[in-house]
Amino acid sequence: MATMTHQIPFMKMHGLGNDFVIVDSRISPIQISAQIAQGLGDRHRGVGFDQLAVINDSSDADVFLSFYNSDGSTAAACGNATRCIAQYEMDRLQVMHLAMITERGLLRAHAKVSWLVSIWVIQVGLWSDIPLAKPIDTLKLTT
Repeated sequence: MATMTHQIPFMKMHGLGNDFVIVDSRISPIQISAQIAQGLGDRHRGVGFDQLAVINDSSDADVFLSFYNSDGSTAAACGNATRCIAQYEMDRLQVMHLAMITERGLLRAHAKVSWLVSIWVIQVGLWSDIPLAKPIDTLKLTT
């Protein structure tokens, strides 16, 4: 059986217990497919990650971010990965503010100090927009 090899430059980042593979497609353009994301996400044969984030150029913000889960499915956003990317990009550009676009909309990042980044979510989602594993009364959630 022939195997295909892809060389994909990436960064590995960690934020609040989650790990991310970051591909800066502006530097090395690559089309990420579900199969590539799943291969990279495999913790035994790939790099392994909670989410894969791809950085692209945007005409409406500083960057456009797309996200994949380790099973190859897409995710509309990932807060921890977004903070990691915002820190990377603000350090690279030597700025304190950054605008990012995801499938969920516009996000704004602000560096409070050199190691602490906050993300402002401009478009807030509703419970009805969040797919749940089972029907639940979201007004009566327990911890």
